[in-house]
Amino acid sequence: MLENMRTTVRQYGLRFGGNPVGTNEEITKALQGANPQQVDFLANQPGIQINEKGELVDPWGTPYFFHQLAAMEMEIHSAGPDKIMETPDDLVIK
Repeated sequence: MLENMRTTVRQYGLRFGGNPVGTNEEITKALQGANPQQVDFLANQPGIQINEKGELVDPWGTPYFFHQLAAMEMEIHSAGPDKIMETPDDLVIK
């Protein structure tokens, strides 16, 4: 699922010349169509989950943490099975 998130963020970045920015909820809205061309980047991505707060969450239901590294580079963090960030089971992808 983390790979799907990376693909989605990259598609957005390629289309608009930069990644979506903000909180998880703001990034989720941008990916759902709150962007200049109203493109829903999440519509065809299998396994993408959004919680009741409007946040993108990992397979264990924990909100992803998005860390902007550059205009076209973002780290996406999943807390992993233990649901606690910054522990050995975390998953991170750029």
